[in-house]
Amino acid sequence: MDLQLSGKRVIVTGASKGIGLAIVRAFLVEGAEVAICARNADDLAAAAADLSSSGTVHHHIADMGVKGEPAEFVEWAAGQMGGLDIVVSNVSAMAGPDWEMSCAVDLIGMDALVRASLERMDDHAGCNVICIGSRAASVAAPRIAAYAGVKAATISAMKTLSREVARRGIRANVVSPGDIIFEGGVWDKAQEENGKLWQAIVKENPFRRLGTPEEVADVVAFIASPRSSFVTGANILVDGGATSGLQI
Repeated sequence: MDLQLSGKRVIVTGASKGIGLAIVRAFLVEGAEVAICARNADDLAAAAADLSSSGTVHHHIADMGVKGEPAEFVEWAAGQMGGLDIVVSNVSAMAGPDWEMSCAVDLIGMDALVRASLERMDDHAGCNVICIGSRAASVAAPRIAAYAGVKAATISAMKTLSREVARRGIRANVVSPGDIIFEGGVWDKAQEENGKLWQAIVKENPFRRLGTPEEVADVVAFIASPRSSFVTGANILVDGGATSGLQI
């Protein structure tokens, strides 16, 4: 299926590894131009070099938890690409129980990024906003209450935003991954140890496996594309059915 993303100008934050990196690759394969950021200069440069063979990538160091940097990154990225069509807010503090850090990055930084992006988006041009949420927002999440809480707030914020920008023809959605395994990630380390935590998390999933970044990225690309032109204000779980509660 042609997702009609060729020529689209895309921002992806936290794009140096894992889900963010896979999202960038999915957009590049579809012919989009992408601007990426991360905090670690070496990781970001390595990711940009790896991605450059797949398409046009611009990279810039930015910290979504530092006041002013989200808007500065958007301005820089839009300048590099000559405009902006899609923004994917992927950065998370992953701060577990730390409310201050979680709010600074996952909510305040995300909102600053999104608001700056909306100023660069044209009306009725197929533009849209996607935030990467988490299955943790939909279940009880012991020991990571702050992380789960800000992800739940992200869903609420995007639902509200979807109504605010609908008259401009702009969409806003959340894609919420479940347990995803990638090199260097939490579950990769747990798999190496093959302890009770790993065994329990695999057993919890109906498919008896964890997801991959590519499985999340494909959903993000589809939701960002004109093929999903009537989808807005949604929270799409990509968790292999691990969340048993009913979403109404």
